[in-house]
Amino acid sequence: MSEHKPSTIAALLEDKPKRGRPRRKVSRRNVYVALSPEQKNEVKMLAKDLPESLARADIPDMAVDLLAARLELLRRAVADRDREIPEGVTDLDSLYLLWDLPLPEEDGEIKWTSVRLAPQQAIELGRAHGTLKALFGVNRSQVFGLSLALLSQFIREEMVDRRYNSIEDVHSWITRIYL
Repeated sequence: MSEHKPSTIAALLEDKPKRGRPRRKVSRRNVYVALSPEQKNEVKMLAKDLPESLARADIPDMAVDLLAARLELLRRAVADRDREIPEGVTDLDSLYLLWDLPLPEEDGEIKWTSVRLAPQQAIELGRAHGTLKALFGVNRSQVFGLSLALLSQFIREEMVDRRYNSIEDVHSWITRIYL
């Protein structure tokens, strides 16, 4: 009996390793947001402050995780009432002040860019955007800017003494702190 050789077309169709950046566990989603030059510089600075085990590509996921956890904490704080957030929070600026964040600067120069999020974080960003748009009329870029401000505060206060081996470690630490 002769040994069966694979056809040429079968050899061409088999999966071969691709060049470039290795794929993540899940495919990422592009989300378009408008960022100011200061926010883009903040992302670069945050990337320098990250432990070696985390990459710049993990910044948007961590930012959205943190925003989702903080909004869930607000929901739990007013769980016995018929509200999403406390009564004193009347606009996005008061939310910044509630969380001890510096207010965003109002400059006219913003540029559209895409951030890559894991599917769950894309859902969480959509949820946060829906909630804050209904409450305050903000857009997705403002919501993502808020998440970057939260992440900047978190990295400078919480990640100083901790060692993280992966994005999952950061997510579990955020959940442990806020939920």
